[in-house]
Amino acid sequence: MNIYIKTVTEDDDKEVVAQACMSIADIIKDIAYMAVEPYMPRLVEATLVLLREESACQQAESDCEIDDDDAEHDEVLMDAVSDLLPAFAKSMGCHFAPIFAKLFEPLMKFTRASRPLQDRTMVVACLAEVAQDMGAPIAGYIDAVMPLVLKELASPVATNRRNAAFCVGELCKNGGESTLKYYSDILRGLYPLFGESEPDDAVRDNAAGAVARMIMVHPESIPLNQVLPVFLKVLPLKEDHEESMAVYSCVCNLVLSSNPQILCLVPDLVNLFAQVAVSPVETSEVKAQIGRAFSHLISLYGHQMQPILSNLSPTHANALAAIAPKS
Repeated sequence: MNIYIKTVTEDDDKEVVAQACMSIADIIKDIAYMAVEPYMPRLVEATLVLLREESACQQAESDCEIDDDDAEHDEVLMDAVSDLLPAFAKSMGCHFAPIFAKLFEPLMKFTRASRPLQDRTMVVACLAEVAQDMGAPIAGYIDAVMPLVLKELASPVATNRRNAAFCVGELCKNGGESTLKYYSDILRGLYPLFGESEPDDAVRDNAAGAVARMIMVHPESIPLNQVLPVFLKVLPLKEDHEESMAVYSCVCNLVLSSNPQILCLVPDLVNLFAQVAVSPVETSEVKAQIGRAFSHLISLYGHQMQPILSNLSPTHANALAAIAPKS
């Protein structure tokens, strides 16, 4: 760790420094925080220096002409630096809050209008992962970051829209009451990502994940009668199956609580459940949840389900039967 910290602060080669940052992030994620703790003051200081663009490798550049290669190295370096903050958050959980307070302003400098698009999405992705692992303390930053994230939902670049959708979901999940005033703006920003005009399946999957997280934490603040038909229409997930647990937990919880807004959509639900049941990529955990929700529908509607089930192919029907809990 001492060698990596020395490299980060003193080496004048950006690629070497980027590699050192990635190695530090991997170590922090892999070992217990107690082992990392003695190095934290120096790690935080090194991260601050990099975010302020004052390290040896960043100074070396300012002394000479900047070309396209330099810009590319900058991107690689700052991506690696922005991996450090989520690694700290993963290791420390809510205890990362006082350190994040020091790093926040230098990080947000990369979101200025004068910075390239990839800088902004780097920050948004970083904020999403920090929110995910730091949890409740992110509430103190909602007003500072939400305008940026809402703007990024309409970015011309798919990666930026995808990161913004993921970020907005994590902010709502962990940001508590402070996010509620943004719910209508968030839904307006997410809506185009569900439509035909969105060319990217991963963006759509992340938008579905965001809506699922919003419903899970504050169902009373979502117009479910308007949102659920649009939400279910883009399912099953096509590309980003890391969103599966959030999305299908949300659907299943609404079914298991007999929410009247989702029970209007039983044919859509059965078709969705059948597609998840046959999917080779969904986990047994996700399928078990789907099976419980399907069984609940059977217990509610009994023979009324028969016409819907008879429309399924034998493969889909058998897969659904296989994941339903045996009574």
